[in-house]
Amino acid sequence: MTAGYEVVRVADIPWEDRRNVDNWPSRAGMYYDDRETNLCMRLIDYPVGSIEPRHVHGGSHATTVLKGRAIVDGITLQPLDVILGPSNEPHGPLDYPDGCKLLSVFHGSYHHSEVQKLSGENLYKLIQSAQIPWKAGEAKGAEEKTLVDRGVGRLVLKLLRFPRGGTLAGNAYPMLRAALLVEGSAKLGDETLGIWDFLRVPGDVRGLIEFPTGGTLLAVTLA
Repeated sequence: MTAGYEVVRVADIPWEDRRNVDNWPSRAGMYYDDRETNLCMRLIDYPVGSIEPRHVHGGSHATTVLKGRAIVDGITLQPLDVILGPSNEPHGPLDYPDGCKLLSVFHGSYHHSEVQKLSGENLYKLIQSAQIPWKAGEAKGAEEKTLVDRGVGRLVLKLLRFPRGGTLAGNAYPMLRAALLVEGSAKLGDETLGIWDFLRVPGDVRGLIEFPTGGTLLAVTLA
């Protein structure tokens, strides 16, 4: 714990080697796993040339590209774009020609089963963050954009962008539950966070997060 926040360094997360539903190898690193709420947040690492076949799972997820690209339905998703997969709806295939690292925020079971056909509803969404405008944020000088506001239970996924010298008090976003640093750097007291380091926000935390060179958080909130 630092300044009331639980800090998880990307260098320290436990990794699990796994096989995809089509037997492609991949790795999953766990940032956060709450068995009571069935909410987990994992860093997924696919090697070059991986193709995740069309599949279905009991839980729903908002999966954000962090590095590389994902090609779905002929659309190329770049860093900070999102794949929204509702519960029990088939989606994919997903092509990772250069390899890909993604943050998967999952509500419910993340166990996959391969399927051959899409459902008739086509509820899954591909969200391209560059098409969403920035707006003034709740913290002074900050900007934000909402990537996901429905489809994964109460989960809301936002980008929060802070200028050089910007700050964020934990209670500025009362429903903030966790955040991943995706650009720049952040400081908690004497501790400096780097890219893909993770913060969990337990309760009403008022500790100050500083952004000496500016920074962007991928923030998980609950509506």
